[in-house]
Formats: sequence, C-alpha cells, structure tokens
Amino acid sequence: MVDLTLIFVAAVILDSLVLRFIPQEKRVSRFVSMSLFFAIETILIVALIGSPLAPVVRPHDLAREFWLQILACCWWALAAREVIALLGLLTKLRKTAAGNKLLFDVIAASIYVCSALAMIGFVFGWPLQGLLATSGIIAIVLGLALQSTLSDLFSGISLSIEKPYQLGDEVLLDGAIEGEVVQINWRSTHLRNGSNDIVIVPNSAIAKMRIQNHSVGSRRYSGSLNVTIDSRNEFDFSVKLLTQVAMICPAILERPPCSVAATEIKGDRVTYQLSFSVGSFAAAGDARSQLIAQIYKRARPASGQGSRLDSLAGLEKFIESPIWFFQTTDALDHLKFFDPLSQAEKAGLNAKMVRHHFEPGDQLLNQGDKNDTFHFIFLGVIQVTHQVPDGRVLNVEKLGPGDTYGELSVLTGHPSPGNFRAATSGLLLEFKAEHLKPILEGRPELAESLSLYVTQMQEFLTKFERSATPEAVIETHDLLWRIRNFFRFGLEDDMDNGRRQGVAHEDVGSHRTPPQIGRAG
Repeated sequence: MVDLTLIFVAAVILDSLVLRFIPQEKRVSRFVSMSLFFAIETILIVALIGSPLAPVVRPHDLAREFWLQILACCWWALAAREVIALLGLLTKLRKTAAGNKLLFDVIAASIYVCSALAMIGFVFGWPLQGLLATSGIIAIVLGLALQSTLSDLFSGISLSIEKPYQLGDEVLLDGAIEGEVVQINWRSTHLRNGSNDIVIVPNSAIAKMRIQNHSVGSRRYSGSLNVTIDSRNEFDFSVKLLTQVAMICPAILERPPCSVAATEIKGDRVTYQLSFSVGSFAAAGDARSQLIAQIYKRARPASGQGSRLDSLAGLEKFIESPIWFFQTTDALDHLKFFDPLSQAEKAGLNAKMVRHHFEPGDQLLNQGDKNDTFHFIFLGVIQVTHQVPDGRVLNVEKLGPGDTYGELSVLTGHPSPGNFRAATSGLLLEFKAEHLKPILEGRPELAESLSLYVTQMQEFLTKFERSATPEAVIETHDLLWRIRNFFRFGLEDDMDNGRRQGVAHEDVGSHRTPPQIGRAG
C-alpha cells in the first residue's frame, strides 16, 4: 500500500518545481497552480492526521508521530503562503502593490508569525500562555535595543498608509533634500537627486519633515533665483530686464509667466527674487544656469568695473559685490568681439552708435533683406524665425538683452538668414558696417574672431534646415517587378493598383502635420 506521507512530500516538491517555471509577473497563473496543489495537499494531510486544528496521530510510534508533525507544520506554512498569495493577487488587481509594499510585507510577516504559533499550539500541543509571557519580556528587551530601527519601521508603515508620496514622485524635503522617489523599504526612503546620486533618508526622519510633492496634480515645478543688483540701477529697469531675461531661456515655461519681486534692500544693493516655472524639478537646474548665463551678458559685479583682481581680498570683494547692469556707453567694453580694440577706438565707435527704440510687433529685419548694421540688444526680446525651402516659417530662438545679430550680413554681405520681430518693447544699439570695416581691416584678430562666429552660425542654419525638411521616401522595386516592367507583363494591372494606392496615400497624407521645432538656444 502506498504511503500517503510520500505522496504529500512529492506534491510539495512538485509544487515548488512548477512555481519555479512560472514567471513572477504572471500572478494569476501562479495563484491558480498554487491553489490546485494546496487543495491536493489539504486532502492528503486530512487523510493522514484529520483536521489540522486538532490533529490525531493514530500510531504510537514516536518517529512516525514526529514525521507527521513535521508534515503538519509544512501544511501550515503552505496555508500561510496561500493566504499571502491571495492578498498579493487582490492588491495587484487593484494596482496598488507598489504603494502598499511596505504594509503588505508587514501583513505577510504577521501571517507567518500566526502560522508559527499555530504550529506550536495545534501541532505540538505546547501551551502558548507561558510562551507569550516569555516573548513579552523578550519583546521589551528587543524594543529597547532596536528602538531606532522600530521607529523607522512604524514610520514607514504610517507613510505607506498615508501615502504623501509614491514611487516615481518628485519630492522636496526640509533641508533642501530633493529628488525622485526610487525605493521605499522597511527602514528608509531612497531618492535620486539632480546629480544622479542616491540619497537615503530614514523613515522616522521623513515622518517629521515637511514634504513638498511636485508630482501631485501637475508635474510643473516652480523655482526661483535671487539676484542682488546695485541700487544705482533703477527699479523698473531692473525688473523689466530680469523679466525679459527669463523669457528667452528655453527651459522656462511661457505659461504661467515668470515674475520678479524685490525682497530686500540693504545699503548699496537690492535683492530681487525671479520666480519661474519648468516642466519638472530636474529642469530647474538647467533653468537657473540659463538665467545666470543670460544675466551675465548684461551685468558685471559692480566692484569689478575697470579694475583688475590682483589680490585675494580683491577677489572676495568682487564675488560678494552686487551686479551692475552697464549703460549704453559701456556696451563695447562687454562685447568679446571688440576686446582687441583700444579705448580710443571704442570711444570712436560709441560716438557713431545709433540708438533704435522698438515696440512689440515691429518687424526689425526680414529674411533675405540686405543688412549693413551690427545690432546689440540693450533691452527687449526679439523672436527669430526662419522660412525653410518648403515654405513653412519656423521659430528658431528668442534673443534678449546682451545678444547680438547682423554679424553675418556685415562680414559676408549675405542677406539676412531669418526674420527678426520684436516680442516686447526695447532698445537696439546699432553700428554701421562702414564704421566697422576700417577697424576690421586693421585688426586681423578681430576679423578672425567674427569669422569663426559667422561660420558657426552658417553651420547652425544648415543643420536647422536639414532637420526641418522631411526626408523623401524612396521606394525600391524588387527584381520581379523590374522583369515584369521590362516585358510589360501585367503593367496595366500594376498601374491601376498604383493609382488606387496613390489615392489612399493622398488621403493619409492630407492628415499629416508639419514637424514642430521648439526654441533653439
């Protein structure tokens, strides 16, 4: 007669082998297989010892009795596994497994503890009262020893239930801890910051912090940059220039518009806070870098005007001083193109400089027009567009305070490569080609510097047109088609099919949209 205990052991082994071949992702298949084997194992254990809640070991053989007790313990472990699998399947179907992982692990551990107590009480018949009393004393000792760990554990459970953040959320914690949530475990939460480093924060610390979740509702992130400006610059002028600087940064969203507010005045300086919005918190660093780069085109530290930094004290004073937005007469001193010029040559150019005020909507320069003027944007924002060969007019970039244009036409005589239209009011400083050419002829190094810039501009326009022009689809015919075409076999049928396919392609093509090109920096 076949021993049922061997069949039970074989069923457990077969159960484990089958589950190894079913991927973890297929939870339903795993649960069905697990349930079928558990039903068979339950039938076998009932046949061996009766009800697992009140096992009856008929033979009085001590070895046999111990063997049946081990099998009963295996059944209780399988029962705990079955309950946990059922809870995991329900959680997965409700699509909340990631958010409740920590709580689910705690429940699973509790189920296994209850299964172990059932083994002790039902299978071996040991009294649980003394065990529980002893375990209480042990729990007090362990609680004192593991106070920090338990604090992290229960804080993690609280965070898992409350859900102030989930995996993938971008959060900001007190202490300027910012990053994307990549892992939530029993003891800590892992964040990936903008430097791609992993920041590990204990759950007990996070539970006491102010949590700012950027991913709730909208992923739009609001950032700010504090700028300290010399008080000699007028308030309205500084606010207008900072606003225009933010308008030309590609990383900053146009809606909602940025805002500038004075937050502090102290002696010879005024602090302004420039608030802006970006698509995600990861783009905030790029936005601040772009803002600083654009501000640098129109500002210099006030203590560095016309002086050299010959000492460490001078360098510290240079760094700590407020910035100064230079005036129109100082523009040539801050354009790298004119660095080789002497002060006398710069003074001569300044005397011939023309100031051109413009208003929103003014067409400053058309694509294809001849231009003999070098333009420096002292104030204002200009939208640059370019018409590609197929007739579409695409946005190239926005120019703002401190930017220049017109060099290409002045140096090469080529027409304007784009359209320049005013987006805001502003002021242009213009230098005529007839005044620049005598200086360029006597300064070869200046001509080389400008020529390098012009070459880069031409390469940029070439790449821009190439990227904006859709590639033509060239159809290749196979050898069979060429043979049939040569001998005129079935050519009329092919032509009819071609006409029908051509009509279909025209219908599909009529719904195509032209490619969109964003602001280029």
